[in-house]
Amino acid sequence: MNKNIEVINKHLWAVRFSLLPFIKEIEYRPVESIPIEEEPGRIAEGGILILNKDHPGFHIMKNLFPKLMKKKDKQLKKELNNTKLIKNKTHWHNLYASMLLVEVERREKERAVK
Repeated sequence: MNKNIEVINKHLWAVRFSLLPFIKEIEYRPVESIPIEEEPGRIAEGGILILNKDHPGFHIMKNLFPKLMKKKDKQLKKELNNTKLIKNKTHWHNLYASMLLVEVERREKERAVK
């Protein structure tokens, strides 16, 4: 494994996105609408979530995603529905809801490969 890739768990990796064009193990296609340093992460082939170590929210996501990944599908969907019921959402509510959506999408991609 490439020394620039930090494997947090089998479904969650971290890498400096500024290095993505040079890391052969990760297929990289730039997203034109988002500068690479602002992209918080992306779901790679096989359902692996790759977090951007260059992103300011990296440490928060690195700590929260492993906990989200342990939840069952039913629990994720329930929490996602609960976030929709919150009327005055804070930035933290929005972040958590976004992370729930990403985990649901990651699992769908992972299942598509199997």
